[in-house]
Amino acid sequence: MTVRSHRADHVVEEVGVWLAGEFVGRLPAAEIDRVVKVTRLDLESSIAVEELGEMLHRLSRARLQRIVQLSPLAKVRIPQAR
Repeated sequence: MTVRSHRADHVVEEVGVWLAGEFVGRLPAAEIDRVVKVTRLDLESSIAVEELGEMLHRLSRARLQRIVQLSPLAKVRIPQAR
């Protein structure tokens, strides 16, 4: 493992933790982790390494927000008063 890939792995982990804190309760942790990892693969070789953290956070967050918006809303059943 190179220093460069180790640094990228650390950034991915940090972004994952940050976004998990924001989206916990709305999406499963596994889905958040999957989105962050897929987004890293999409960004790999497309941007400068020093920009990975910010771009990964922004793009992953936008993708997670889109997933939340497209997810069916939980139906809460409240008994009607007589």
